[in-house]
Amino acid sequence: MSLYGALFSGVSGLAAQSSAMGAISDNITNVNTIGYKGTKVNFQTLVTKQTSLTNYSPGGVQSKPRTGVDVQGLLQATNSSTDIGLSGQGFFIVNEAAKPADGDMFAYTRAGSFKVDSEGYLQNVSGWYMQGWPLMGWDNSTQASTVAVGNDVFMKSYKDATGNTVYINDNIVSATHLQPINMNEVGGTAAQTRNLRMGANLPNGADIGKIFKQPVTIYDSLGGDATVQFSWSKVAQNRWDVEAVPPEGAKSLHLKSDSSTVYGAMGRLDFTGLPQSTGSMTMAINGTTYTFETDSGTDGATTASFYTDPSSASNVGNFVDNLASDVNKAFNFEYNSLYCGAGAIAATDDLEMVVDGTSYTFSNIGASVTAAVNTLNGTSSFSSLGLKAAFNGSRIHIYSENAMTFSVGTGSSGAFAQGAWTDLKTGAASNSKTTDGITYAERLAGTNSMIFRQRDPTDVITVAGLDSLDLSDGNPATRQGMDTTNSNTFTLSAVNITGGVGEDAIEFNGDGTPKQINVAYADVDWANGSEDMSGTDSIGIFLGNLNLSDGMTQLNGDYQLSYWSQNGSKFGNFAGVSIGSDGIVTALFDNGVTRPVFQIPIATFVNPNGMDTLTGNVFISTDFSGEPTLRTAGSAGAGQVNAASLEASTVDIGAEFTTMIVTQRAYSAAAKIITTADQMLDELVNIKR
Repeated sequence: MSLYGALFSGVSGLAAQSSAMGAISDNITNVNTIGYKGTKVNFQTLVTKQTSLTNYSPGGVQSKPRTGVDVQGLLQATNSSTDIGLSGQGFFIVNEAAKPADGDMFAYTRAGSFKVDSEGYLQNVSGWYMQGWPLMGWDNSTQASTVAVGNDVFMKSYKDATGNTVYINDNIVSATHLQPINMNEVGGTAAQTRNLRMGANLPNGADIGKIFKQPVTIYDSLGGDATVQFSWSKVAQNRWDVEAVPPEGAKSLHLKSDSSTVYGAMGRLDFTGLPQSTGSMTMAINGTTYTFETDSGTDGATTASFYTDPSSASNVGNFVDNLASDVNKAFNFEYNSLYCGAGAIAATDDLEMVVDGTSYTFSNIGASVTAAVNTLNGTSSFSSLGLKAAFNGSRIHIYSENAMTFSVGTGSSGAFAQGAWTDLKTGAASNSKTTDGITYAERLAGTNSMIFRQRDPTDVITVAGLDSLDLSDGNPATRQGMDTTNSNTFTLSAVNITGGVGEDAIEFNGDGTPKQINVAYADVDWANGSEDMSGTDSIGIFLGNLNLSDGMTQLNGDYQLSYWSQNGSKFGNFAGVSIGSDGIVTALFDNGVTRPVFQIPIATFVNPNGMDTLTGNVFISTDFSGEPTLRTAGSAGAGQVNAASLEASTVDIGAEFTTMIVTQRAYSAAAKIITTADQMLDELVNIKR
């Protein structure tokens, strides 16, 4: 038994050493294979249960190959930006198909020698395709998994074939939650701004009413860049207001504290030339529709009608000035005026007024409403007080574009008798009015554009008739009239924030940090063909955290912009990529713009040595390795990504040749056992002879 056992033990030795030589041969031939993990053959004894204390029953040896999957190879620099190596634990996720479908296998590899294939996908030399997380500008959804890149926030998501946004679960390995990166699809794309961050110091010592302006660039969905001008104004100690002027090509811009609460709104009209005298624009203000005719006529001859004649304007800017003046007059009619429409006016009637506590009398104002308006406006003391008179149909209006309190009608008879006055805003009988001093409409300095403000907590302003304001060649006279979706009208929502116009944008603590912030989003209604920024596409505005000095502050000193940044990008041709240590793939464009487009996840395993090896230098998970956990590179034990580098084979050729010598000797020794056992068997057979 022992003699035959020695024979078979020698045979097992030959088999085990052959297996070891096979591993050595694979290791040596893969000494230059990127990401290759060397295999070492260990041996274990095979023990035959001993049935007698006086005899030994040999068992032999069994080989146990083990691939050192968790062994780090040396990183070697390359000249390719798409070569990537891992420093630390983990694996790249790959698939046998560029766009995986059901049945296509996901695998894991350290071989980061990726190149762009004919369709633009990243494929390594073994034919496996890189999979990961595509990045889009964060749409402020709480469902999205976000990634901070600098001061900007992106989300792991993509658009499916139907155009819907798919939010990625970043710990699931599937064709839904992992996508390939395609270099051809990166080039020439543009992304709209979804997040805007701003930090600045608003001087504590600034006078009430002081304004600081800060232009900020945003990008629309077509890759166009536009400037939004923020104006910060001090309204009280520790309290600041803000307004944002809509950019060129926009109809309106709304600032919001949440998705439905409007803090402030502004409209805009960009004139490209003088309109014909056949147009008519309307504005619904406080429930009254005002008509602005581009023709000659007398303001007020027809109730709520104004005339701005293009032919009397020296240039487009002069026309816009005149139109803005009429629009501002309409706002003041509704918000800041008292009107008198009862009784006849006598030539000897006097107008008695109290303005900010001081009494004034304007004598013999005329025998008609028209005469009274002309007399009052022609009286220097009346206009020097900041007061204006206007004719509107059969009524005389008195209003002010300045902040003040005035009262009228202290006489005993005639049209100006006490009690004959009405507040147009409220519709109530009143002879006293406090005005807000807001310039509701004005020409934007240096442009042919008119902007107007919405500050009323109950009013919705509708602007209509834009498609009737045409140039002589038939083209729209305003950019807003070129809107392909609605060239006729747009709306400014009511300012419905709690506290109305008395609510401030920012209230500061005594240490200069924000106590309350009421601006968190911006909606833009575009007229340039790009997608409107509203709802899930609203621009998120970050002005700092409450009680922290990480955004807007109010400290002594000068106005100082600390930072502003926005995501999105303008159109540019794709020029290449750079890959960060966190796996962020950033697209580089020839216009100097950079944009994160992809993130390479790192898959880690509890027991990476328990994985199975497949052809192509890839591994798959098994029950022994456990399921993969997807991590961001450089976090929670995952390795860092090194661009323009590759991980070398872990094979030490010197060690392999040394092991080869030992294996060869062991094989010879096992063979000697067999020949010796054979000789002993011959001797045993010769005994019978």
